Amino acid sequence: MIDGVSSTPKAQSKSRPRASVKAPLSPRGRGSVAVAAEPDRLLSLFAQNMRLVRKSQDLSQEALADVCDLDRTYISGIERQLRNVSIRNIQRIADALAVDARVLLDPQLATNPKYQSGQNR
Repeated sequence: MIDGVSSTPKAQSKSRPRASVKAPLSPRGRGSVAVAAEPDRLLSLFAQNMRLVRKSQDLSQEALADVCDLDRTYISGIERQLRNVSIRNIQRIADALAVDARVLLDPQLATNPKYQSGQNR
């Protein structure tokens, strides 16, 4: 040892090479988050289609909520894309609207004349 400096070389670190650019972590720090091209696309589609079908049947949010046995504010939150709907509730809503659950996720539903407001009768 000369002047407080060791003459032996330091042991090489056995760490893996680091990537120069890391993917962003999720808000909870549990893995990377891929940037989605269209965030919440299915949530938006479900909300739009649920509203189309509900209005085509002249149902209010409150009337639909009563038939589904859900709260009116929950139905409102779904339509405003504030709530993430469970599969059970998707089925309850589809049953209450008397449609197949797939209809509520159909990207072409808005072009179907059957679901234009008031033309279902």
